[in-house]
Amino acid sequence: MTTLPPDPDPVPTTPPTASQRVIAAFERLTEAGRPDLWTTLRAVEDVLVDAKAVDERVTAGETLPLAGTVIAVEDRIDVAKQPSAHGVAETSAPVVARLTSAGAVVLGKTGSGPLASAWDRTKVGGDGAAVAVALGVVDLALSTGGAVPAALNAVAAVTPTPGLLPADKVSVYAKGLVAAHLALTAATGGARTWPADVRLGAGEHPRIAYAADLPLGEAAALALKTVVARLIAAGAILTPVSVAEPGFDGFDALVVPTVPDHPGIAEALGDPAGVRHRLAACTAFANLLDVAAVTVPVLPGDRRPFGVTFLTRAFEDQIALDLATVCTDEPMTPYPEPGEDLVVFGAHLRGQPLNAELTGLGARFTGPVRTIEAYRMVLLPTEPPQPGVLPGGGGLDGERWRLSPAAFERFAATLKEPFVLDRVELDDGTAPLAVRCLTADGPGLDRYESWRGYVRFASTAGLRGPG
Repeated sequence: MTTLPPDPDPVPTTPPTASQRVIAAFERLTEAGRPDLWTTLRAVEDVLVDAKAVDERVTAGETLPLAGTVIAVEDRIDVAKQPSAHGVAETSAPVVARLTSAGAVVLGKTGSGPLASAWDRTKVGGDGAAVAVALGVVDLALSTGGAVPAALNAVAAVTPTPGLLPADKVSVYAKGLVAAHLALTAATGGARTWPADVRLGAGEHPRIAYAADLPLGEAAALALKTVVARLIAAGAILTPVSVAEPGFDGFDALVVPTVPDHPGIAEALGDPAGVRHRLAACTAFANLLDVAAVTVPVLPGDRRPFGVTFLTRAFEDQIALDLATVCTDEPMTPYPEPGEDLVVFGAHLRGQPLNAELTGLGARFTGPVRTIEAYRMVLLPTEPPQPGVLPGGGGLDGERWRLSPAAFERFAATLKEPFVLDRVELDDGTAPLAVRCLTADGPGLDRYESWRGYVRFASTAGLRGPG
């Protein structure tokens, strides 16, 4: 029998340079054959000059979170040296400047429509920014069009709390929430700042109202029903409400179908005001409120324009993003609001008796953690039972939570001896603050690497002795 040598390890793929991404964007632009999307399309030579500058910055060692990201900008938003409503703009709008400073490259400016959809040329698609993203010509787009154009082309849209970006009511369009979130992180910093007590999470069972009295077509009604079912399966508590009196009293978020139906492009061209009013019927009230909004297709890869929009109170953008990932199955990292990370090991873990002390403060679960091989647990005589985490021993499993500054202070004030807030070293190289003990007496739990492991043992064996 002939024994073949093992396959060599795969060679890491080098990510494309900004210049390569720009060339690919122009190729996709040609393939798409949609000149109607653009009010101004920059010359390829000019865009490549910007891309080369990004590549040189990366080579020089700069960390650019949007390096080579190709973007489109709606024609109402200024781009340096491009035509604008008041002539040729001398400088870019601050929101554009922040994206280009982070490595993005502007391909051109898009029109506001009505234009044909990316996926069905007989249907209306809203503005050119959303269509350009859907067709893959650009990675991201900035638009003042809000949720509707994104829904008509089955792309994601994030409209932050007004004032968090250096422009009001600007939406970021992207194929997915992760890309939109990355752009928001780079662009955030406007006239408003987060309050110190902002809620960063809604817990494992968020309370969500959903619009139940809107006149919807069959497909839009099915989409809303599908999303409601997915949210319930994920642990959310859903309540039907009337949108005649929208509000968040008693709720963490409101979810609505983004558009009621999908008009034809001929109808939209014949009656643009009427079609625009009809399409905005589901989300128009949001323009009257101080809210954050996240729009997503119903399911990943679904091209039907019948997604939903999650609305939350101002500054609770993180909650809207997290809820929307139930539809997209994307990971979501923290939005750049101020906050403190906290690691817990015992009764504050999810599903444990004191977890409500965190969720009641609007804390957001950000993931499991493990310490380096330097910590151990002892069983404390508390009610409910809790472990004391001390130096020495092996590695322990815990959870990382994020709280607003004011919530963190309130939580710290509730800790009683022997508990303190002290840093722990994690196996990812970070050293966040954690609930632990500097000294404590109690039976050792050295056999266990997690509090949940001990709790499972105690619940089945009925033992609470040294481990």
